[in-house]
Amino acid sequence: MKIPLKTLKSGFSLPVYGLGTWEMGGRMEPDYSKDEAQIQAIKNAIEHGITHIDTAEMYGAGHAEELIAEAIKVYDRSKLFITSKVIGFNQSYENVLHSCEESLKRLGTEYLDLYLLHRFPDPGLDIKETMRAMDKLVADGKVKHIGVSNFTVPRLKAAQECTTNKIVCNQVHYSLEYREIVEKGVLEYCQENDIFIVAWGPLSKGALEDAEILHKMAEKYHKTPYQVALNWVLAQKNVITIPKTTSLEHLKENLGSIGWEMDPDDIDKLTKEFPNQKVVSNRVPLDYPASMEA
Repeated sequence: MKIPLKTLKSGFSLPVYGLGTWEMGGRMEPDYSKDEAQIQAIKNAIEHGITHIDTAEMYGAGHAEELIAEAIKVYDRSKLFITSKVIGFNQSYENVLHSCEESLKRLGTEYLDLYLLHRFPDPGLDIKETMRAMDKLVADGKVKHIGVSNFTVPRLKAAQECTTNKIVCNQVHYSLEYREIVEKGVLEYCQENDIFIVAWGPLSKGALEDAEILHKMAEKYHKTPYQVALNWVLAQKNVITIPKTTSLEHLKENLGSIGWEMDPDDIDKLTKEFPNQKVVSNRVPLDYPASMEA
């Protein structure tokens, strides 16, 4: 299928649905035991129309990037949109440049479509130097666009003040269950300032299975609860998503969230009445220590 795009006022576009690769190739260390299946999962995603593939130097200590490289060898690179991220402790000027070079080598590509700061720089590192390195990567043609991940509004503002390049996205935890970016004003700020929210972790499976309101909506629209949950995420202004799945069955189910719309009243009902909403992420709370407290 053709994945629809969302486009910012600046003209920058992203597909509404991309493939996340966290835990492909391991967590914090490489795991080679499932390489063949995970390479096939990436190929399956591309064969089903997915062009945006998201990864990071941290995922499997770089092995996720190696898996992507193997999977995309048979495809036209120019038709793919590849995102990677530099971790917080590697955000000195020289280390940002080095991290990007290493990611490019592992991915087997000459450029990244989008490069993100995975977190705000660790304590002791200067965001000005971090962004100076990001600007050099853009000027050198190694990175086409820059963004951030897991940033509060003050940290996002601080990063943007240090670069002449537009920060096009903030990749954050957001779902029917987890609303920290709403509580902390991140969603509203990005919507008002022409910045994409790239939602990771959009499917809190335990919560979705237990939510009666979601099952009722699924019956109404002849969809699954997971499809309704993803559709709700994509109904939000400037929001796209990057679920990770290695199951072809789950991939097909997830893609069934695209190409139809809920009534605005139902979107509002889910927004207000979904049970047990959390205002702090259970995985990356936005108040983590960094070189700027916010």
